[in-house]
Amino acid sequence: MKIAVIGIRGLPANYGGFETCAEHTTKYWAANGHDVLVYCRKSHYKIHLDEVNGVKLKYINSINIKGVDTLTHALFSILNLIFFQSNYKYIHLYNSGNGIFIPLLKLFNKKVIISVDGIEWKREKWGFIAKTIHKIGARMAVKFSNKVITDNKEVHDFYKKEFGKESSVIKYGAKFIEKDKIADKYLRKYNLKSKEYYIFIGRFVQEKGLHHLIKAYQNLNTKKRLVIIGDDTANTPYKNEIFNKGEKDPNIIMPGFLYNDEYEALLSNAYLYVSASELEGTSPSLLAAMGAKVCALVNGIEENLETIQSSAIAFKKLNYNDFLIKWQYCEDNPQFVDEMAMKGYQHVQKNYRWETISQEYIQIFNDLKK
Repeated sequence: MKIAVIGIRGLPANYGGFETCAEHTTKYWAANGHDVLVYCRKSHYKIHLDEVNGVKLKYINSINIKGVDTLTHALFSILNLIFFQSNYKYIHLYNSGNGIFIPLLKLFNKKVIISVDGIEWKREKWGFIAKTIHKIGARMAVKFSNKVITDNKEVHDFYKKEFGKESSVIKYGAKFIEKDKIADKYLRKYNLKSKEYYIFIGRFVQEKGLHHLIKAYQNLNTKKRLVIIGDDTANTPYKNEIFNKGEKDPNIIMPGFLYNDEYEALLSNAYLYVSASELEGTSPSLLAAMGAKVCALVNGIEENLETIQSSAIAFKKLNYNDFLIKWQYCEDNPQFVDEMAMKGYQHVQKNYRWETISQEYIQIFNDLKK
């Protein structure tokens, strides 16, 4: 089967959940004999590779301006596919906004599945035009794609209620991280000790609730430090506000975006993963924490509850007093934290394995042959 992937920044993954999903699924597809081509954003990569993990890479330009970068890259990739890579029949498209291009793909007899993530037009980072494009894209995805993919039941139910059509629920997978001796050098770099700090991972945008997270931490009775891994590609007032808060508190460490060994070392040695995020699909960083045997404390929004079941701790939805209470309980009860960490690990081992998830996508493509 010849499969093309469009709508992500590219591979190797070094940004977000879509890229992580594409990296794992395409690796599995290629290893199982499929011909896979991933379109990458040329401006996002300094080094342009021919392939990674058996997956072919094609670098395409975009108009590198906020608000049009993603859409123009998708459009230019689709045009390249139609005119120069026309033998790729099966398309995995990412991002609800890119749904506006599905009729063009269908015009050239492509079989299209689209992963829509969460409900993008509710995200605070988007202005009116971007929110409108995402909503129109979602409607067109529902109408014209061969299959819409949602990553959890809450988003599935929203699409069914809003647009009147069933989607297929395919979860994100968890990254299983084991501690090793190499972690020591990264802990020393930030003057950290294993299990003596909390961690959050995510972009510095309003919906991630970092202002609530920092406020709760500063009211916590603890000697542990707080590590916040992340940043934002745009220079927004909110991003600057968060960095300013971190700079004023010597117990808060903000190393920016981290990847690979350094990221894994800091995550796997944390005492607790904490998040006040108010809008999620299935959170890749939450799954990664659970896969690293790190207990998680998260906002009790429906998407998080669907992800964790009873295998992590959720504070009452948007109740930041309860957040502080539960965080303090975790601080004071390390045995409970250890027990929940193992429970979370067993949960993702059972339900969030990339091999199974990758095969679910292939089954959908196979069904489109009929």
